Amino acid sequence: MSRPDIIFVAVVILALVLLGVWLLAPSVLIEACGLMDGKRLEAPVARAGLWGPVVSVTLMTVTVVASPIPGAPIALAAGAACLHPRGTRQVVTGAGIGALIR
Repeated sequence: MSRPDIIFVAVVILALVLLGVWLLAPSVLIEACGLMDGKRLEAPVARAGLWGPVVSVTLMTVTVVASPIPGAPIALAAGAACLHPRGTRQVVTGAGIGALIR
């Protein structure tokens, strides 16, 4: 089997699994959608106060300096938790600091 065939089969299997979850357990998907609710995410960020952005920028800096650590999940979490403009500024700031260190 060639590599494109393996990728195609993997995508088909993933699609079938997601379809099965959607048909058999829709409450799982509803709960997952609730995790991305902006109002629900704002409360922990507000409680974190100044430390939320500091941790976000620090984590992004570490991901740039230590290459094996993926930065995409941290960038997505920062954007989801701090809303788009603030999260973007935090990710860009952390990436810039990491690039200067590296």
